[in-house]
Amino acid sequence: MLLLAFLSFALILLSIFLYKVFTLKSRFMDMGVGLTLQQAVNMTIQGGFEQGVAEAAARAKELGLDVPMDKLQVHAASGGNPLRVVEAMEYSRKCEVPSARAGLKHISLIDQSGRDPVEVIREAEQPQSVSVSGIFSFSGRSFSYEYQASFYRPVLSVAFDGFSQHEIERELKRKIEDLNRYHKELLRVDVEREDQIRDHLTQNVLRPAYWERSFRLVLHKHHLNIGRLDR
Repeated sequence: MLLLAFLSFALILLSIFLYKVFTLKSRFMDMGVGLTLQQAVNMTIQGGFEQGVAEAAARAKELGLDVPMDKLQVHAASGGNPLRVVEAMEYSRKCEVPSARAGLKHISLIDQSGRDPVEVIREAEQPQSVSVSGIFSFSGRSFSYEYQASFYRPVLSVAFDGFSQHEIERELKRKIEDLNRYHKELLRVDVEREDQIRDHLTQNVLRPAYWERSFRLVLHKHHLNIGRLDR
């Protein structure tokens, strides 16, 4: 008798659960999104129907984006905006600046931080500029210089990193004006040829890898003018 009562109770619970599962599938279908039975079961266990998740899934389907349903559900449960994430993924997909692109994981992190991912990507798309000038010595000669560069901030840097234009300017000046420290690398550079010194600085000392390592920035383009002071 006790076993029969237990089985009846278990059957009632199963019936209620299955009703919730198929109701959830039906509500998603009404929005043009088909769920597998496993997806519907998982979402029911995770909390049931979320309007924002359904809207995001429908938008992702419309845009042809492959966005895992469980990721949208987890993001919504964490207080994020799944629809905003999907819209940002579409914007990122069309972005022409590689360092400004981001995938689902990073866009979700940005959204959870409280920032609008699309606005962050737009900021990362815009090149910024810096210029420094001064004097450096090399092999007993003195030279004036003017260095101009434009760069991109990667999307995660825009979202989470601090940024100081002054620190970049200071480090660039130090790197250029300490040219004598790289004497061994400059054995083949003719001190009488400003163009060779310029090429060494732009192609080796201030190369893109230096920008990435020192500043976590992506060098877009740069230009260096050098003039002799002791002719």
